[in-house]
Amino acid sequence: MAETAAPHMLVDLFDTQIMNRHLDLWARRSKGKTFYSIGSSGHEGTAAMAAATRATDMAFLHYRDGAFLIQRKKQAGGLTPLYDMALSFAASADDPISGGRHKVLGCAHTFVPPQTSTIASHLPKAVGAAHSLGLARRLQLDDAVLPHDSIILCSFGDASANHSTSQGAFNAACWAAYQHLPMPIVFLCEDNGIGISVRTPGGWIAANFAHRPALKYIACDGADLNDALRGCHEAVAYARARRRPVFLHMQTVRLMGHAGADVELSYAPIAQIEAAEAQDP
Repeated sequence: MAETAAPHMLVDLFDTQIMNRHLDLWARRSKGKTFYSIGSSGHEGTAAMAAATRATDMAFLHYRDGAFLIQRKKQAGGLTPLYDMALSFAASADDPISGGRHKVLGCAHTFVPPQTSTIASHLPKAVGAAHSLGLARRLQLDDAVLPHDSIILCSFGDASANHSTSQGAFNAACWAAYQHLPMPIVFLCEDNGIGISVRTPGGWIAANFAHRPALKYIACDGADLNDALRGCHEAVAYARARRRPVFLHMQTVRLMGHAGADVELSYAPIAQIEAAEAQDP
């Protein structure tokens, strides 16, 4: 049983989760006004990672991390997360992060570089960013953009963890840390058990990552805000203090299919869909 967080924090995070869900519902019901969109429903537990990190902890996000971005923008203050994301969903030229290219999660003010439909392509960039933090400290670059005690966050889905690009990123991070080179990065694997229409074998992620050399493994439940906060704080504290990579395995659930055009019933039985909805965070 996870330790209970302060009530005001839980209320704030729940508020973020509700914002995220309504954005997804709006995007899917606004045919002709919004375009191809990948929702974040079921992954709202990532708001806990925003609460556990600083705005100067650069975040390379999974495309299902709408709740993370909303929470980080709320914490920064003076920003308009719902309006900005609505512009992005509608592919508006006024979208402040992409100029209308696509539905993109990003924010220049809170160090969230924009990624678009990333299938592991952002992981090597995140590892490079984590490596640069160590170099900046060693070179005593006092004018570095990111504080020397920053960490890097990199999130992705369980299916993407199998991609050769992600495997190269994990290996590079572990290789560096094994040699005692600074590598302050949290790999956040959001495990919803499915990649588009293909199921992830049960227990595969834990079996693959729980015992890798120089990689700290932590698990948490994204449907339980208290446990999500516990796991996120533990992962962030370890990476920040030890300057070593962490693999945070967060259990999530995918709701409303892969993307706006997805018809889950074409590949999943109704009982499976109802079982996922029963786990709605």
